[in-house]
Amino acid sequence: MNNQQEKNFIAEKVLDKIKSGEVKMKSRAYFVLRAVLLILGILVLTFFLIYFISFIIFSLRASGALFLPKFGFSGMKILFNALPWLLILIAATLIISLEIFAKRFTFVYRRPIIYSLLVIIIIVAAGSFLIDKTGFHPNLFRKAQERRLPAIGIIYRDFGAPRIGNAHHGVIFEVIKSGFKIETPCGEELTIIISSKTHFPLKADIKKGDVVVVLGKRSDGAVQAIDIRKVNKGRFFRR
Repeated sequence: MNNQQEKNFIAEKVLDKIKSGEVKMKSRAYFVLRAVLLILGILVLTFFLIYFISFIIFSLRASGALFLPKFGFSGMKILFNALPWLLILIAATLIISLEIFAKRFTFVYRRPIIYSLLVIIIIVAAGSFLIDKTGFHPNLFRKAQERRLPAIGIIYRDFGAPRIGNAHHGVIFEVIKSGFKIETPCGEELTIIISSKTHFPLKADIKKGDVVVVLGKRSDGAVQAIDIRKVNKGRFFRR
């Protein structure tokens, strides 16, 4: 059987299956609608993924966890325990779902999975970086603290700036003889007590308005500081 005969044989078999109802022909509109729905699904998943990644970055910065590597190994240990693993799991699930949707397209399916994953990571990273540079999450965080964000306010209140063990993050609003007082992103006031055992490289430069991360045990609104680091000021502070 030559190539032409083989093609005719296959065509006849397909036509027989269509006539018998085993194979149903689908209109062009079906494939167009399917492609549109896939694209919409990819866009929605991408939006939610960028939102979650940028929110995770915001949460780590607002809680002070993002600055913990400044404290060396002890800071890295606290950071690992403080990571929002539930949000990270959701983000990972969205990445997998986005990859499954993208593989529906032939030009993606024919290429190694590493290529499509790399494209997804680059797009999401760029989008998250741009959102992180805006006041999007800080504004929603403040509204949630003021109980003016009914729908997703609980996310910002529970995950926006969670307390992290013996790590405390805030803006200095008063310098006192024994140390200074800070206000956390959640509006809580803490007294930071400095002793001769406190490691504080920039103690001479401390002033009102500085933002710090403090390691130390807390008791009745006071923290016996073990180590202190100045960090960049965030948009979520009220003072």
